Amino acid sequence: MESLAAADAGPPRSDAAPNTAAAVAQGQLTSLKDFEVVEVLNQDPLNKSIALRGRFAGRPDDDAVLLLARKPFDGGDVTGLAGPGLSLQLDFVNDIYSKYVGRPPPQHSGITVDLIYPATAKHVQKHREQKRIMVTETPELYERVVLPYIRAIPPARLQWVYNILEKKKEVERLIFEDPDPVNGFMLHPDLKWDQTSPDQLYCLALVLRRDLACLRDLTADHLPLLENVRDKGCRAIQQRYGVPPGCLRIFLHYQPSYYHLHVHFAHVALASPGAAAGKAVLLDDVIDCIKTCGSDVWRRRTLTYQLGEADELWRLLGGGTQEQQQ
Repeated sequence: MESLAAADAGPPRSDAAPNTAAAVAQGQLTSLKDFEVVEVLNQDPLNKSIALRGRFAGRPDDDAVLLLARKPFDGGDVTGLAGPGLSLQLDFVNDIYSKYVGRPPPQHSGITVDLIYPATAKHVQKHREQKRIMVTETPELYERVVLPYIRAIPPARLQWVYNILEKKKEVERLIFEDPDPVNGFMLHPDLKWDQTSPDQLYCLALVLRRDLACLRDLTADHLPLLENVRDKGCRAIQQRYGVPPGCLRIFLHYQPSYYHLHVHFAHVALASPGAAAGKAVLLDDVIDCIKTCGSDVWRRRTLTYQLGEADELWRLLGGGTQEQQQ
């Protein structure tokens, strides 16, 4: 398969195919009849999902990333699922055990479709299967390598975040908003959640202020913001979805996927790779660490996290050996 350059190719092209680009931008894409699969980037049998790189007819230079996943079952509506509407094809029978391939009725089938178009090389890299490596980031390494990397990221990469904060996009998905310019935030359902199964709940809080990139920026001055996001976010989720705070895992990512401070709210029953050690830092631990270890503790701490070997930051860190990172 044709490979893409490892480095980010920059902002998506603005001269994308008029019909397809307009349909995507306006939410009017009704089929993928003009989509050609170029490469299978990744597939997850456990989560029943697949990531594809492809292109639309007429635009051979514009990549698209297509994410397909099976929708979760609705345990509250199984009448057609386990009844006469389910057709069966035998796989095997062994004593009391048998296995079939089932074809459910239309109302119980379906997949979620996430599309990134036009997609940069960085988008493709993010969703391509790759080896994961643990990195130990000292404060000195952060100041010398990671912080310049964050500051060099083009502002255009965060335009989709600003569209949400300025209510240009996804207004209909807003769960809760605190408009305070210092401690305020917006809460939305994450795209990974279809909002039908409470035990699959996944929401995202975007802080309104734009001067905080990630965990390393947080100090005692930001405790009111962090506690506000936690308390009001939990309250809004319980009111909307009936999920109590004790059933929520609330965390930040380090390194995050994008450098505008945001907080993840996930149901404790949700098995999500993003909630694993080496990626997630619990919000309560962030707050407590500041209170007990000093205002600038997150700037002073050595942090260990995972990176994909195709990540640009991994290359800047020297490709991996501890000797190269010193």
